[in-house]
Amino acid sequence: MPILEGLGYGVITAFLIGPVFFTLLRAAMDYGFWGGASVALGIITSDVLVALICMTGAIALFEGNVNEGWLALAAGIILAVLGAWYTFNSNANKDQEVRLGSKNALGLYTAGFLVNFINPFVFVVWTGYSLRASAGYAADHNEWLFIISILVGIFLTDIVKSALAPKLRKILAPHLLKKVYRGIGIVLLLFSIRVFIHAYTHWS
Repeated sequence: MPILEGLGYGVITAFLIGPVFFTLLRAAMDYGFWGGASVALGIITSDVLVALICMTGAIALFEGNVNEGWLALAAGIILAVLGAWYTFNSNANKDQEVRLGSKNALGLYTAGFLVNFINPFVFVVWTGYSLRASAGYAADHNEWLFIISILVGIFLTDIVKSALAPKLRKILAPHLLKKVYRGIGIVLLLFSIRVFIHAYTHWS
């Protein structure tokens, strides 16, 4: 039961339409499967770290030393930079897939990690999962099995998305692909505004 429930939560989490989703989509469309996989590795690394923070009770210490408003501000800045880059640098040459080098892979990994980790809403989600693990599976000592299953579900779903996203690039005409890229950038800019508002309301 903890495995099936955890995998289900993981799949649902990976399909939440958020900045991470669009960052992975653009990477996979630009660099192919391994570009999306690089972002997916960054995402799952940050999820593991956040899960550990929440499950070990360190969330209280973390919140005590890191102001949530500043965390939201940092997230907003990163999303705004990515959004502006994707909006105004929408190269859509469908016949020229960018070759993924080690420098690109590291940059995509870092982008996936940061976009996920500094998003305050990610901590909210994982706090909820931690409470569910404690309430539902602590008695049977299966809370970590539940959490690991969520992580596996997230990672496998992101890998599938990384494999499917490049096909979108191949079937779209260049002018439509450019609109898709610009749309991804605009969505990320809108997310950055939302996070900036969250930071402002935290300070006000």
